[in-house]
Amino acid sequence: MCATDSQTLLKELARQSSGVDPRDAGLETWELLMEMIGRGETARQSKGKFDDLVLKEWGRANLLFKGGEYEDAGIARNPLWGTSGGAIPSGAVDNLMKEVAQMAIAEDISEGTLLRASSAERSPFLLQKQEFHKSLVLVILDDDKCTVGVMLNHAATKGCEFRSTLGEVSVIPLRYGGDYAVKGQSPLLWLHCDDNLRDSGVGTPFGKNTEGKVCKCSQEQAQEAISKKIAKATDFLVISGVCVWPKLGGSLATEVKRGIFEIVPESNIEGVFGTLQKQKVLSFLNLSDNIELAHAAWERSGDANKSALDDKVLTLGIGEGYDEDDDSVVFNSDKKVSELADDAKRKWIATFLLGQPTI
Repeated sequence: MCATDSQTLLKELARQSSGVDPRDAGLETWELLMEMIGRGETARQSKGKFDDLVLKEWGRANLLFKGGEYEDAGIARNPLWGTSGGAIPSGAVDNLMKEVAQMAIAEDISEGTLLRASSAERSPFLLQKQEFHKSLVLVILDDDKCTVGVMLNHAATKGCEFRSTLGEVSVIPLRYGGDYAVKGQSPLLWLHCDDNLRDSGVGTPFGKNTEGKVCKCSQEQAQEAISKKIAKATDFLVISGVCVWPKLGGSLATEVKRGIFEIVPESNIEGVFGTLQKQKVLSFLNLSDNIELAHAAWERSGDANKSALDDKVLTLGIGEGYDEDDDSVVFNSDKKVSELADDAKRKWIATFLLGQPTI
């Protein structure tokens, strides 16, 4: 621990209070004080690293006051808010129409709907719930009380082993689906996205859509299909745990309306499953490969016809006296916010799924 007298601290804070930028999150003051107590080298070693960058984004989200409301880091803004108290910005009409359409289809979220996390440059999951960044969520239950879904893209360190009648062994990863379990149901959910298996009676589609792409089945059905050689072990995704969105206090449909999640076109679902099926049981050696495959699946889930203009997020100005040259990078750095969100997700996986937080 290091300390300096309170008068020095107060004088320095007073000097810097004029024109201070909240997006710096006090780091400039901290670095100066570290220099004053002879610890400048320590400060320089951490400058620009992950912790500092996330702190700046926290400052942007929580300290940046503008127009009577606080900035929502990562959340796509409603074009109706405009940039000057209500006017719709030039070129926003198409984006507005897409938002209206998204609000309409959000009401139709049902069992079997596949969602992808927001494609906004500023991920809504940078500062919280990093496991949802570039995630793929399958809705498995929707009623008056809540919506239940499972994340598909997080391979864990445990696997499910299959042994054929010839003694051949196949192992597929068990996947982290969420923090909760459904009482009275099997702890594991078995999924496939194979039309031939569905037509052979292996599993049933979700909900009322008998032609749905994604089917759920029992472990016994999967093992029987593999033993009869009408399926391979890699045809299945095995999920442990679920995510829950209560209808009161912020439903999943509301998050779709806000752009936090996007509905995946049914035509993309098979490609998503095919990419995820290439993931292996998580280990230190394949951490990067598994993450790349998860991101590739997330990319495949998007609308291929979407233009670069559509990908732009409409944001309000930050405020008078602040630099707005490039809002896609962390303040006073060359680090893309999207890349920082990727780093945060990697750290979450390394910490909570791999158990190696220092990676």
